[in-house]
Parts: sequence; C-alpha cells; structure tokens
Amino acid sequence: MLSPIFLGLIAAAAVAIPIQLGVFIEAHFHSLLLSAPVFLLAATGIAMLMQRFVLDRTRGSRGFDGLPDIFIHIHSSANPDSALRWVARGLNSFLLTFFGGTVGPEGAAVEFAHATAIQMRAKASGRFEQRRRTDASVALAAGISAAFGAPFAGILVPIELGIGGPLRPAVVASLTAFAGVRLISTVFSSSGFLNFEGALNSFHFGWREAIGILVVALLSSLMAALLTYLIRYLQENFRDLFRVQVWMRTLTAGALLFFVAMIYKSGHMMPNLLVEKILWGRLPSSEFAILLLTQALSLGFVLAGFGTIGIFWPLFVIGSTAGAGVGHWVLNDIPGFAAAAGLTGAAAMWGGVLGTPLAAAIVVWELTGSVQGLAIAGFSALLSSFVVKFLKTPALVEKTLESRGVTLVDGRSGIILESILVRDAMVSDFETVHEHEPVSEIHSRLIRSKYPFLPVVTSGGIYKGLLTIDMIQDAWDAQEIAALKKNNSPLIKFLEAKDLLYRAGSAVAPTIRVSEKLSHTAGLFDESPCIPVLTDDNRVVGLLFVYNVRLAYDREVARRSLVENRKSDR
Repeated sequence: MLSPIFLGLIAAAAVAIPIQLGVFIEAHFHSLLLSAPVFLLAATGIAMLMQRFVLDRTRGSRGFDGLPDIFIHIHSSANPDSALRWVARGLNSFLLTFFGGTVGPEGAAVEFAHATAIQMRAKASGRFEQRRRTDASVALAAGISAAFGAPFAGILVPIELGIGGPLRPAVVASLTAFAGVRLISTVFSSSGFLNFEGALNSFHFGWREAIGILVVALLSSLMAALLTYLIRYLQENFRDLFRVQVWMRTLTAGALLFFVAMIYKSGHMMPNLLVEKILWGRLPSSEFAILLLTQALSLGFVLAGFGTIGIFWPLFVIGSTAGAGVGHWVLNDIPGFAAAAGLTGAAAMWGGVLGTPLAAAIVVWELTGSVQGLAIAGFSALLSSFVVKFLKTPALVEKTLESRGVTLVDGRSGIILESILVRDAMVSDFETVHEHEPVSEIHSRLIRSKYPFLPVVTSGGIYKGLLTIDMIQDAWDAQEIAALKKNNSPLIKFLEAKDLLYRAGSAVAPTIRVSEKLSHTAGLFDESPCIPVLTDDNRVVGLLFVYNVRLAYDREVARRSLVENRKSDR
C-alpha cells in the first residue's frame, strides 16, 4: 500500500509546487510575465529536443496522444513504454501548463506518477495486464484529485474510462494526492485549491432556469461533438503531413499555439484561473466567443503536436465558456444564472468528449460544495453523453484508439478477444432439463448443478431456453404454498420447464455459437449473466460467464507477453 501513497504524493507535488513557484516568480520578478507567449516557443523547443533525442530513440510509439496512450500501454503485451518516455511527456505537459499552453496541471501529475509507477514495479510484474491497469488507474486518480481538489471524481474517472484495476490503490492514491496538495499549500501559506463555493449562491431554481439548463446542456453537447471532430481532424492532418519527422508536428503546433496566444493574450493563462474568471463573472461577455475559439484551437494544436493527458481542465474551460456564452447569447443573461450556465456547459463537455458523466457531476459538486450544482451537472453530463451517442460520435479516447488500430471490447483488447474461440472459454460441466420435466425434478437438478442456470432442451436435444435460479425458486415456492393450503390446482401442480419459459416471456437469454470469437460477446452480458453456447444445429454444448471471458483473456495476454519478452531477450 506504500506505492499508491508515494504516487499520490508525486502527483500532489507535480500540481502544487509549480503553482507556488509561479506565485514566487511573479512576486519577486515583476517584469517577468510567465504568460508571455514567447515562453511557448521555448517550451516548443524543449519538446522538440525531447522528441528528437528521447521519444524517437527509445522503444515505443514515436507519437503521443495523451489518454489513448494509457490504454495502449495497458493493452500492449510487449509493454514497450519506459519510465523515461513518460518523464519526457510529463516535462512537456509541465512546461505547457506553466506557460499557459492550454494544458491542465493534471497532465504532468498523471504522467510523472505513471513514470514513477513503471520505474518502481518489478520488470516481471509489468508483463501482467492487471498490474499495468492498476498503475494507470492509480496515476490518473491521483492526478485528477490533485489538480481539481476532487478525490471522489479522481476515483471515478478511471472507472468510467474503463481502465480497470483494483479500487483500493486508486482510492488511497486519490486521497493522498488531495491531502498532499493541502499540506504543500499550508507550508507555503496558500489555499491550495481554487474556491468555487458560493458561485451558485445567487442561483434560484425556477421554470426559466430549468429551461435555461436544458438549452445550455443541449447546445454544449453539440459543441462537445464538434470539438471531438475538430481535435481528430487536426490530429489526423498533422499525422499525415509529418509521418516520418514527428518533431515537425511539435514545431508546427508550437508555432500555431504562439500565434493563437498573440491574437488573444487575455485568454493565455492556466485553465483553472480562466474558469475562476468565468464563474465569478469577471470575464466580459464580449470575450466569450474569442475565448471559446482560441481555447478549442489551442487544445487541438496541443493534442496534435505535443500530446498530453492534461485535457480535463481545458475541457472544463471550454465547456464553461460555451455555457456562459449560451446564457448570454441565447438566454439574454437570466439573473443569477451565469455560474450555473458555466457549470452546466463544463459538465456537458466532460460527458460528451470524455464519456465520464458521473465524474463530471461529482467534480462540480466537489468544486462548489453545492447539491444544486451536483444535480445540474449530473443532468447536463448524462444528456450530453446521450446526445453524442445519438449523433454517433464516439468519445475522444475511443475515436483516437480506433485510428491507431486499437479496438476495445468491454475494456479489453479486441485483437486478443478476436483470437480466442468461445469453445476455449466456455464451461461444459452443466446440467440440462427436458422441456416437459416438472418443477420438482427441475429443482432437484438445480441443487446438483454447479451453476444457477439450467438450459432447457427438447427430446431431440434442441435448445429452447434458459432457466434461472429465480424462475425455478419462484415456481417451487408456489408449489410449496399450494401444498400447505391443500390447493390441488393442476396449473400449479403440473408446471413444466416449458411453462416457466413461457412465463418469462421476452426475458430470453442471448446465445452465441461455439465457433464464434469472444469479441462477439460485446454487450451480451448486459442482457444476461449467462450465455448458452450452441452448435450450428442449435444444440447446447456449454455455458459462458463473464469470468470465463476474463480468465481466457488473461491467459492469452500472459501467453503473448511471455512470447514477446522471450523474443526481446534473444
């Protein structure tokens, strides 16, 4: 348990110390303005050197997209990414954050913590996907918690993204990161986290406000879909333009970032400070449009040319700007609605672009301490996630992974699942019942069965349906009650397996063919915890559970890891 604590402290230091350093520099060197756009050129030069002499010369992908690389690291059996590569990425994110390059402090925190996790673990343990999942979820939870002062949201983000891993290490790292930022800030006699408590004090819920929240959520959802397409457009075009010389992506993106900062210098600062200006009404409404445009372009350039995990605060900025803008342009500045509009838009942006609606609601609650804020953000984020799905716009991470040839099925690598047959994962030691067997016989078979499910077959062995323990127990209890009441009704006394299936109606378990791949199980376990496995002539030959898929998957991952590492050792 010491490892999550240490990683939490690393994330806390990566967030708190740069902030205190910036305060110190601005207090003692008045002529030195850290948000001056020229510093972005210096950050670009350092990032180019990192790309040329670290990322290009070490094993692993030469490009970096941020969050998608966490998933690629998890699902790479050869485990190519080294701690050095993540340190280089963390340094790039740190410099961009420090000099106002539209990167949140969570970027450097997560990347430095992940580098530390890779360095601390034994080489052999890195071959196991579960350990890589744990390290990634711990680093991400710690980074979000430290950057937002939101430990519960930090815990939820890895869960909603589907990173997986045990929950306890992520909880410990998240709480440690939160406490660590508090401790460091106390040492430097500062508050540590931005205070949004009271931002909704002037908001009073009524029918106008309800309509306003709906309008802001809907329009912000559309903007979330557009932003996803904009980022992907820039990433794909930068990749097509500079396929070999990756450092040219960084140079081009840095130059464009510099020009955007020159166009609108007021919006060139750390994202969390911009959110503070928006929510407290310190940003003139005439600047909403230019801030929204420059922030969207800047984030796109950063992800296309540099890559970072620090997109959570920038998305919060873009969403809150969009929400405040809709409140001004469309709703004509409803009194006391500005902060609520900003938080509604921020939650919608998280829900639409990241696909983490619950974390979006919780982070708003932790930032504001308002139950009203929790309800508003929860509604907005859930609506946004529904809207982008309706528009068939995948989350940014999913869309980027698809472009890099990585498909995830229920959080697992689609390539590996595609290589495993259902017959290699199913269980075959199950009991079946005839469709005309009475409940008394079915109940006795259930007691002997290893599993709480019984396939029903005809006299010819053709599969008819699946009985669950609840269906059987309800019928058995009805017979017992009838016997106690001396009720001789044949409808109860002579119930058969086919009658129980008829009672179930539309609640029919999905099936899968024995010759199919495990990748075809996507979504099936949402309908039923047990999937009957059938032959081409509809005879049941096995049962498939979620844990069967997991065991077969882990076994194949371990086998591939051993093969890859054996090749690399030669």
